[in-house]
Amino acid sequence: MKFAKTQICRIFMFIMILLLAITAPVTAQNTAPESGVYDGKIGNDQLVLVVESSSSEMVKGHFVVNRGKAVEENYAFSLNNSGSHPFFQSDLFVGPIKSAQMDKSNFSGKLTLFNKKKRFFFWRPKADLSFVCRPEVQVTPSERYQKEIFTGVEVKSDLIYGRAKGLWTRSPYSDDPYITTLGKGLVKSFNDPEVMDLKLDIYYPKTDTFKSRPLVMLIHGGAFYIGSKESAAEASLANSLAKRGYLVASIDYRLGFKLSPSDVELSAYRAIQDAHAALRYLAHNAKGLGIDPNQVYVGGTSAGGVASLNVAFMDNDERPKRILEAEEDGLIGKIEASGNKYTEGFEIKAVANMWGAVADLNIIDKEEKTSVLSIHGTADGIVPYEYDHPFQNSLMVNRLLMDKMYGSKPIHERLQILGNRNRLISLNGMGHEPELDDYKTLNQWMDTITYQVTKFFYEETAPAINLPASQLSVSANTPTKSIFYEVTNGTPLQVTVTGGVKANANPTDATIIWFRNSEKRQLNILTTNKYEAWNLKTFPVTIVR
Repeated sequence: MKFAKTQICRIFMFIMILLLAITAPVTAQNTAPESGVYDGKIGNDQLVLVVESSSSEMVKGHFVVNRGKAVEENYAFSLNNSGSHPFFQSDLFVGPIKSAQMDKSNFSGKLTLFNKKKRFFFWRPKADLSFVCRPEVQVTPSERYQKEIFTGVEVKSDLIYGRAKGLWTRSPYSDDPYITTLGKGLVKSFNDPEVMDLKLDIYYPKTDTFKSRPLVMLIHGGAFYIGSKESAAEASLANSLAKRGYLVASIDYRLGFKLSPSDVELSAYRAIQDAHAALRYLAHNAKGLGIDPNQVYVGGTSAGGVASLNVAFMDNDERPKRILEAEEDGLIGKIEASGNKYTEGFEIKAVANMWGAVADLNIIDKEEKTSVLSIHGTADGIVPYEYDHPFQNSLMVNRLLMDKMYGSKPIHERLQILGNRNRLISLNGMGHEPELDDYKTLNQWMDTITYQVTKFFYEETAPAINLPASQLSVSANTPTKSIFYEVTNGTPLQVTVTGGVKANANPTDATIIWFRNSEKRQLNILTTNKYEAWNLKTFPVTIVR
């Protein structure tokens, strides 16, 4: 009898221990999973689950079943962690999780499916549950080149980049109207050319330590007769570009000419030679300056626009007839045979042509892929917007001294035919130098010009993302497949989604499961490159029923 009582007690104690084990609350060691995307399964169903909010008592989010289809229903879920067992609640799966194991990045256990039929008396079907959080790509994109992220700019003035024979390199009467300056300068233009220093100013952000910056070189205007590297538009643009992270050089060059067609053309050619010499000097000193000589942009206003286009596109065998004749007479040399003896190469990737022109459109060859931004007033009477003689209000004297020139509109049309990246900003009804109220005072148009130039140069600096538009329409019944995209001038870092979820953890893969019930669907691709330029591009996606 005593033995029977002992056995009954033992059985009773075993049952109590078993009941306590079954009903025991989740141990304090379990930690609720943090926000993020989780890959896993419930039973045989593969799921991608997104935790949107998390606390010690409640986890909420949504999930899709990954059946290999491009479009799926999106289900809300909650994970209540306040009771004796974590309780999973959704339209597809409902029940407590037994033997739950949880931490910040994964959770697992045995899910009792309350929404499934009982199998035997009160026994319900169960399913293994396990999820692991995808590792996040930790990135901190900067706005370098897009916005003025540096507050201070350092300027190194009057660096000598070469020496060459000329009349002058700085306008002797820059405060006077152009015609007055021309008259005064004519006296000086009869003097013999002298060897003179060629100088430039360098602008760069004070606190920047980056050593592979794109270079921007600016060339002032003034009809190859007046002006200086400190001209208002060039100085304003140089400061704005430097605050964005570029290194900027603004150059002086040889000015002046006698009143003959050949000498007027020679003055423009000397500016091209000097611009080339300045770029060789900058390429020679690239390491010390912290620049990449293979990522060069040039730009200028008026005559500076003319020089910028020609230094980018004109080769020695494309020089005008008068220049070739002057070379035969020993008056001039090849483009790169003046100013200095530096031989380092450089590559001009883009031109900011501000109300400039060219004498011959054929210098723009189909092999040359330099990008061009042109900004030009449609009523410019100094440098033609279309095809005409410069200086329309000069009582026909312009026709005696200057040939017709192709302005920004025909340049744009030529580039369109050749397939070069280019943009034409036509300032309707505006004349020459639209950014100036007088010879020194900038107006509100300078903001527009700065915006367009900095935007264009940023597009040239940042990675480019190419994605065929045909891939942005997805049929509801198609299987999942990776959306093809290409990145040039950089590498992809991360693909994210609005209105869907990535099918796998690869940060740059664009295999997407789109939500059937979402109102907005977008694919977001983040890229960067060696210039520390970032580009986030968003593509809208539509579902075809």
